[in-house]
Formats: sequence, C-alpha cells, structure tokens
Amino acid sequence: MTKEQEMDGETVNQLLHENDIDTIKLGMVDIDGLWRGKRVTVDYFLNSIIPKGAHICDIIFGWDIQDKLIQGLKFTGWHTGYPDVFLVPDISTIAIVPWEERTASVICDVVDANGNPVAISPRYVLRKILNRMKEDELTPMVGYELEFYLLKETLQSLEQKNYTDIEPLTRGPDCYSLYRGTRTEYIIGELRRNMNKYGIIVDAANSEYGSGQFEVNLHYCPAMTAADRSLLFKIGIKEIATIHDIFTTFMAKYNHDDAGSSAHVHQSISDGSGKNLFSDGEGGLSVMAMHYLAGVIATLPEFMALYCPNINSYKRIVEDSWTGINATWARENRTTAVRTVVSSASATRIENRIPGADANPHIVIAACIAGGLYGMNEKLKSSEPTAGNAYELPDEDIPQLPKSLESAIEVLYRSNIARDLLGSEFVDHFVATRSWEIQEYRKVVTDWERHRYLEMI
Repeated sequence: MTKEQEMDGETVNQLLHENDIDTIKLGMVDIDGLWRGKRVTVDYFLNSIIPKGAHICDIIFGWDIQDKLIQGLKFTGWHTGYPDVFLVPDISTIAIVPWEERTASVICDVVDANGNPVAISPRYVLRKILNRMKEDELTPMVGYELEFYLLKETLQSLEQKNYTDIEPLTRGPDCYSLYRGTRTEYIIGELRRNMNKYGIIVDAANSEYGSGQFEVNLHYCPAMTAADRSLLFKIGIKEIATIHDIFTTFMAKYNHDDAGSSAHVHQSISDGSGKNLFSDGEGGLSVMAMHYLAGVIATLPEFMALYCPNINSYKRIVEDSWTGINATWARENRTTAVRTVVSSASATRIENRIPGADANPHIVIAACIAGGLYGMNEKLKSSEPTAGNAYELPDEDIPQLPKSLESAIEVLYRSNIARDLLGSEFVDHFVATRSWEIQEYRKVVTDWERHRYLEMI
C-alpha cells in the first residue's frame, strides 16, 4: 500500500490480518539516514503502539554512524541521562515487506514526552518546510535517482580483508549495456519486482559507469513520499542483496579508480489540480521555476554539508566526475550543479546533481525545497545558464562550492537561510555531528599516508 492511500485503524487491522502478518518493523530516520527502530508483534503494534507510540532511547540522535557516543551534544548525552523519546507510526506508510516472511513495515515520526515533535528529526525538518509550501497550496514533487555498488563480498569477508582488495559484482564499465546487464538481472530484477510489490516504484534501472555500479530511478511523487521511499529502498536493497551474499554500498566514492555514486534530485511544484507549475507552457521554465532555480543555486554553498555530509563525500566532487563543482546551471548539461529538463510541460523540472548517494534523503529534499522557497520568496534572479563545459570555468568567474566537510559545515553554521527554514536547533545539532565526524577522521592514519611516506621519510 502506498503512502498516498488513506488508512485508518480498521483498514490497518484488515491489511495485517489478511496477509497473516505477525511482525512489524517500525523505525525512524536518524541524522545519517539510517532507519533505526524495533521489531514488534502485530498485536502489540495494534493495541499499544498505534494509540500510545513506542518508547525508544533518545540515543538515536546521540551517536554516530558506528554507534559511538558523540560527546558535547546539547540534545542528549550523559548530562540528560539519555531519556526516552517516542516513535509515532505514520500509518499511511504501512507496507508488506515482500522479502521477509509475515512482516510489515512502518515509518515513524519522533516526539518528546509531551508529544511535541523532536526538532532535529530529519522527517520533521522536511515536514516543516512542506507545511510552509502547503500554506500556499503548493505541492513539491520529487524524483530521486540513486547510484550504488554491488560487491561480491559479505561483511565478514570485508572485515577479514580489512576493507581492501574489494571485488565488485561485475567488471566494467558496463554503462547502459543490456547484454551485460543480463548477468546481474537475477539480483536487479528481483530488486525491482520486490520494491514494486513494496510500493516503491522503480521506473527504471541500469548498469552505471563503475565496475559493479548501478542506478535506479524512483517514481516521481510528493516530496515526503519520495524521501520515505528512498530511505526504504536503501535499506531494502541491502537486505535483499544480503540473501545472495552480495554487499551493497551507497558510499559516495568507495574506490578512487571508479565513479562516485550520486543522488540526483529531480523536482518541481504542482498546484491543487496536479498541474506542473514549473512549465511556462511554451517549452521553457515558468517565472516560479526560475525563482526556485535561483534559490537552489544561491544556497548550494550554504547547504553543501546537507548534500554531502561525510568526509568521503567530497572525493566525488571533482572535475570530469559527472557532478557539478561550482554553483552553475544549464539546460541538459551534466557538467553543471543543476540541470534543467523541459522535455514536456508535465515533465518540466530541475535536477540537483550535487547530493551524494550517501546523504540522508529527508535532509537532502528538505534542503532543496528550502533553497527553492528562499528563491521564490525573495524573487531571486538566476545567473545566466552555463554554455559548454562548466569544469573549465575560471574559479573567479563563478561561485565555488566547499571542497571539504570542514569548510562546508562552517558555511552552514553561519547560514541564516538554513536557520530560518530548517531550524537553528537542527542546524546546530547537524553541525555538531559533522564536527564529531571530522574529529574521528583526524585520529586515523590512512593507507595513503603509509604508501606515501613510510619508506621515503
């Protein structure tokens, strides 16, 4: 059942019992985009969690991606005693999990003991910006494209090899090859079919430029639905691939000799009737779309940390990488940060090509819409579209993007736009978690350093 379908308690009960469900996976999305929660019995879910919510320790916002406690957070820590928050199921997201026996899933919102939304929750941050658009009867629409790698590895084999000599599922490049794609259809086909049954519509899938790299195009839909589906897709493919002893990674750049993995965010705005307001009806972008585009471009430097949230993210933001490196845009140009597409009135949209596949979809989409809303409110005028290769533009002629996580969080921390539209509490917490990530990285001696210096110094 898809998110657009209305559900009430009776409908939920009927759905679960008709499918002989005995287990519910309920979870929330954390800062890193991980889905964290619990498996519970169907009776406990129906009789207790739906009416009351589920207790969970607020440590879900207090540790890093490897579950190490982050020191110095304001929201939680030893100074607060790590109290409970509550998971409130969004029953419109209930779906039967095709690859798990007698199991359904549901995405939850997070509230405190008084029932107030937790301001740093990524899903709440997105909902808040969508509510601003809703006041003007505007519905942001999003199509999420995800690139990822499939590896002939398991977690155990990677640990035994210390994450070296990693074997991709295929040797490439096999980009768009239907013949070579037949070799991987046993897993990619299973993925598509399972996801479609799950309510996550995969419109298309293809092999990509790197060895073992693939891309999927998720169906264009309302922004919150797109974020939820992207979250569940990233989790679901890992679960499905594991059944085949295949490892999945959405790391932005897992191998310096292979292409990076992006999350291209296609976006437009519809009115109450479903009309695409980004089309001018004459094969171009509307005035609204141009303001929105200008806002997305203007906020790229400030929002870079939200689009590229990890140390490794910036290995992907380099020349000749199929992603932008500066605040540029153009029609049908894949060297710019933002590409505009006007193939038809209904399909007119802009595509933000900066976000990485490693980023949190709820945060990425919230940032895109916040930038667009800023441009609309301020009636910003965009720069001229880039002609030719944006990689060759002199740095002094065009706004540059932060080239490291450290420089990106400095800009984000000072951003009044981010604080106004996404919330100061969220910005401060997000920056603190990224500062911790940088601190942890600085403690590590890398293989590159050993190869570079061990002998010669």
